[in-house]
Amino acid sequence: MLICFCASKKGVVVDVSEIFRANLLQLLKDRKISAASVSRKAGLNIRAVKDIEERRAKSPRIITVIKLAEALEVPAQDLLGLAKCHCAATDDLSDAVQFFSTLPTEQRDLLVTAMRQLVNAVNKEPTAPVLTQPSVTPSRMSPDTL
Repeated sequence: MLICFCASKKGVVVDVSEIFRANLLQLLKDRKISAASVSRKAGLNIRAVKDIEERRAKSPRIITVIKLAEALEVPAQDLLGLAKCHCAATDDLSDAVQFFSTLPTEQRDLLVTAMRQLVNAVNKEPTAPVLTQPSVTPSRMSPDTL
């Protein structure tokens, strides 16, 4: 049985990485698959799953989750503990993972790169003061105010 997020509704602190790790290891055990073989099948470094198993990789990237889900032929939501969770229907992360899973690998890689750039830009301190334009109501707009 895979672990879900339902415990968080009961006040239990839920670690997404630990849920993913536990579900991945359970699938490997149930299917009698080695960490190295699933890493190879997913096109990852041979140590990728072993590092997750031994908690050296504490927070795997979403692309890693999706590649492992594809290699194991399960929805990524199952690995993340979202599919069987009663709260998954309204969970934004579940929706995002489902959408991300439908994209071709090239588009996923581009999206991950864009998201990283956006997060990095948001987290950086501005080097110069941000200048704001005076607010303009639509009735006063003209080419000169643009």
